[in-house]
Amino acid sequence: MFAPITPRTKSPSTKHKVKQDWEKLYRAAIIESDRSKLLQRVKDAEAGILERSRSLSKSPANSEREQEAITRALYILSLLRAKAGD
Repeated sequence: MFAPITPRTKSPSTKHKVKQDWEKLYRAAIIESDRSKLLQRVKDAEAGILERSRSLSKSPANSEREQEAITRALYILSLLRAKAGD
């Protein structure tokens, strides 16, 4: 009667959007000049990176370069988190 539910795979354009999302959140954090907003920007960027990392771990092909960028971004975010006083 009903068609079975099958998991949707992300299209290449969706994968690109997810990559852009974490990068966009990261950029917002590193340019935030309002210290009262900085911690939330850092948390948002970290959440975006975590989501992307999970996605990359499911299909690690050709993701080495992005993984390196994620590692660098997490380091910078840790410095910003310290600056924000958390």
